Amino acid sequence: MKAEAETVRPSAKAEGLACKILDIEGRMQRNPYGMVAGALGAGFILGGGLFTRVAERIVGVGLRVGLMAALPILEKRIAQALSSSRLETEKENDQ
Repeated sequence: MKAEAETVRPSAKAEGLACKILDIEGRMQRNPYGMVAGALGAGFILGGGLFTRVAERIVGVGLRVGLMAALPILEKRIAQALSSSRLETEKENDQ
């Protein structure tokens, strides 16, 4: 019985290495709300809530908010791309 527990549980050295790589304690100190939100999201997904109507609404609202936030930036970039292509076309026509 004791041998099974030792083979299933990773060694303390491996646990220490994982904590150093992920820096969970440091992340928790720097951004506690983000860590709580991540834990809630992981629990929601692992609990089977990914393919539910609630998840569909959350994703829909998130996409709408994200697109509304990105729209002004996209408009500027599209306008810049169009204006630079017009200038290049006019230069080619002038030559």
